[in-house]
Amino acid sequence: MPLAQDAERVCAYLVERVQLAAGPRWAQGEHVPALGAPEGWPAVETVARRRLWRVPRHVAVGLCAWARGAHDVELLCSVPTPRHVLRLQATGRRCVSILPAGTKEDGLAFALHDLCHLEKFAAPEHHDEQVGFFGRLAEAMDAAGWRVFDRRYDEAWRKDVEHVAADMNGSAIFLFAALKMKLKMAVRRELARAEGRPSPTFGPLTDDEARAFDVALGEMLDLLALEGEPRDAALAVSTKRDTPADAVRLQAWFASLAPPRPRMLGA
Repeated sequence: MPLAQDAERVCAYLVERVQLAAGPRWAQGEHVPALGAPEGWPAVETVARRRLWRVPRHVAVGLCAWARGAHDVELLCSVPTPRHVLRLQATGRRCVSILPAGTKEDGLAFALHDLCHLEKFAAPEHHDEQVGFFGRLAEAMDAAGWRVFDRRYDEAWRKDVEHVAADMNGSAIFLFAALKMKLKMAVRRELARAEGRPSPTFGPLTDDEARAFDVALGEMLDLLALEGEPRDAALAVSTKRDTPADAVRLQAWFASLAPPRPRMLGA
């Protein structure tokens, strides 16, 4: 059971790091109700039974699900690149890193961060639409046209895209709206740079900025291969609250792009 073995390694890592950080306060009592965990994996059983210092209950629930084979996770001992995370998510998987001692990052915080993202990615109500969104974004970013598009904008834009691609999870509308906003700000900064003036950091776009953004958004939608009704919905959507009918259509389209999920053992 390789999934259970990996979950056991992560649970043992968390228990060890929590004990080092919190001392005698590492165990905060019992989970009520108790969490279901497969037998024969002592660290998993500890996480299932005891509330660990600063380990949220939903993380413990996710670790138990992972040990049962309900989550498809790649275990790493290093910090992955954003593109690696994106490609995993495009295939319905996510990674969790347990960093060795001496790494500059806080290993406990890094692992908990990954585990929280895993639960958001695995949430049944949003999983397929996320896979579809990340799959389409990964394909676009691998294409030569994206590289031409990308070079027009600054390093902050590239960092923003990486953040959406690898460090955000939830509804595909939330993800897509965030990507649109990142592009809007990149266009605003590029116009300001070209005109030799400071770029505004808030407020509505000027007419010139709005026209430039409309052109850039159309190009990005082309790169994402959004056509017909999904494209119309994408143009209208900023958040799910703005145009709920368009948001539902776009969510359904992204979900339709996800490949069939293999049946996991504990699902």
